[in-house]
Amino acid sequence: MVTHMRHLLIVEELLSCGWMWGASPVSLREEAAVMLLSLARDLVCLPQTRVSALLSSEALAGAVGDSLRLAGVELLLSADGPEQWLLSPTVSPTHFTATLAIAPESSGLLVQRLQQLQSGMWSGVTSLNVSWQQALMFGDKAATAVWLGAHDLRTPETWLLTEAAAERLVGCLAAGRLDLRTGLLWDGGECSVLPCDTALYVLKPRDGCGCGGVQLLCLSREQLAAVRLESESVQDGVLSECYTWLLQPLQSGRHCSAALIGRGDLGVVLLPAGEQCIECDSGRFRYTGGSLPAGDELQQAVLVSLRQLAVLLGGFRGWLGVDFVFVEGGELQIVEINPRLCTSYAGYRLLAETSLAGVLCGDFAVGAGELRWRSERVDFRV
Repeated sequence: MVTHMRHLLIVEELLSCGWMWGASPVSLREEAAVMLLSLARDLVCLPQTRVSALLSSEALAGAVGDSLRLAGVELLLSADGPEQWLLSPTVSPTHFTATLAIAPESSGLLVQRLQQLQSGMWSGVTSLNVSWQQALMFGDKAATAVWLGAHDLRTPETWLLTEAAAERLVGCLAAGRLDLRTGLLWDGGECSVLPCDTALYVLKPRDGCGCGGVQLLCLSREQLAAVRLESESVQDGVLSECYTWLLQPLQSGRHCSAALIGRGDLGVVLLPAGEQCIECDSGRFRYTGGSLPAGDELQQAVLVSLRQLAVLLGGFRGWLGVDFVFVEGGELQIVEINPRLCTSYAGYRLLAETSLAGVLCGDFAVGAGELRWRSERVDFRV
């Protein structure tokens, strides 16, 4: 129970930096707006809570700024981007009781922002994110694959590629529309049959965020052999910074995600798995939302992995999203771990009868299985 007024600061990277907002893909901008609006509206509803959000002048004057004002969020102008504002804040850090950053892992942005918010003049303010060290590891998909393998958690086979090697694969984009559950490609109403010596692979940025830059490739045995000659397997533990791309065999099956909310000494809360809606057309992937909760069989398999992760991570704080694939035969593999608030929050908040924003802030002493969920299935889109 909160007995005194608290003041939370939300720093959403894209919406607080004008040039970055303009340079970002539409899909990332949409996800950023959805996450900020969803979280801010939920935080404002908590008792004894003031919420401030850092916004660029463009965002302040736009639809996001209008929506936040209507919700009762106090808006702070970030004229030169979040980095400069946090170095010379117009509101003293002593006025805030907690901060929460929403940022992509790309180019180290999430790590940089968390380093600022968890040190120096901001070190006395509670951070509702994972530590910057955890963000550094899980924001690197290669380091994550090594970590998962070291703890006997199944993850797809992964090779590391240089920028030059990845560029040579541009002409190998798969044509048609992918059915991710079956791994089949469709051209119009007909199923495309791949040559017997050809298979599908996924190429993704090592520091990517969501489906940004993720591509579906169609490679022959000869092409794959040539790629592997100039690549390194993450199983070898080679994590040189010269390798900036990852190549993995396409994992067809039921793709889903789940989440953990770490609350320090208050323990970890596990959220149910939901199925992801991912489209792939002409070799380009796009995340469009999902459905919550997933079926019982998938739910039980995911729960086992989430419990393992909770034990391994210990008393962490913040939101961790975990992407899985339930492949044919019933094996569950962890595709990646996202050390930040994920777009799926927009779906979870519709399913939950308990305020997840309150859980994140540590307002409720809830344990495993104690969250209340609506009985009906929730579909959400972004």
